[in-house]
Order: sequence, then C-alpha cells, then structure tokens
Amino acid sequence: MNRMGHDQTNRMTYLTLAFLAIVIDSALPAIFPHSFIGEGQVIISHLTLYVVVVFGFYFNMPRYLVYSFLLGLLVDSYTYTILGLYATLYFLVAYFISKVKSLFPKSAIIQFMLFILMISFVDFMLFLFYRETGMTGVTLSEFLVYRLGPTLTFNVVLSMVLYYPTQRLLKALGYSPYVFF
Repeated sequence: MNRMGHDQTNRMTYLTLAFLAIVIDSALPAIFPHSFIGEGQVIISHLTLYVVVVFGFYFNMPRYLVYSFLLGLLVDSYTYTILGLYATLYFLVAYFISKVKSLFPKSAIIQFMLFILMISFVDFMLFLFYRETGMTGVTLSEFLVYRLGPTLTFNVVLSMVLYYPTQRLLKALGYSPYVFF
C-alpha cells in the first residue's frame, strides 16, 4: 500500500474507533455491576482517551492533533460539558504523546503507564476547573477516593481487556506488534 493509502486507512480507522469509543464510553459505566464499587463512588470510562493515547503512540498522522481537538469537541457536545474543555485536554494529551513517544519503546507497559498518566491528568484538570469555577464542592481527598481511584481501576482493566484486539488491529494496519514488557 502506498504512503497516501496507508495514511488514509489510519485516518479512517482512528476516526471510526474514536466515534465508536464516544458512544461506548457513555454506556460502559451504566452496565458495570454496581456491586464492584463503593457507596458514592463514580466510574468514568475513558475509552475515547484510550484511542487518543494508543493511536497517538503509533500513528504519525500530520492532522492527529487537530483530530484529537475535534474529537474533544465531539465529546464535549455529546456529554453536555462545557464546550472546549475536553477539546483542549485531548489536544494537550495528543501533543504530549506526540512529543514523548520517541523516548519510549513500543511496549504495552509503557502504553498502560501513559494511559494511566493521561487519565489522571485529564480527570485532575477537570476537577481543578470545576472546583475553581465553583461548579463543585468536592475536596481533593473525596475526588481521589470517590472518582479517580475507581476510574483508574476500571480503565486499567478495560485497557488490559483491549490489549489483544488493539495489538491485532495495529498489526493489520501494518505496525509491528508491540510487546508486553
């Protein structure tokens, strides 16, 4: 496949998966058994962020940052949050991934760690924004115990479940499969 066809395939794959991730993100916490979480705890699915991190780690698309920003706008409009909040955060995540990906080997452990770091960054920035604008009265300790902890646990398990399908997709797109360690 020529370079132009490869980039087009990557672009369509990224956009299709990102769109599906947005739709699935809203349903995942609702179908998750509530017996696994404590009273008052909240689970936020970050499947869309997973797509941004994983594909940003592998793809070298020139428009990747723009697509991540637009994806964030779509998330903002779909989830009824302040328009531009997720767009800015996804752009920053994509920018960070594009800058650090050459420093690390393509391994699942690195990908998992970057995903955890990016979830923590996005959720903490959202917490700070809502806290500083007076839209929430949640304390930092409540945020860590009732939101970030369960969210990280859920999303780490989700990323482990998605490891093999992601590896197969990347291989089908012409990327060498990454190793677990």
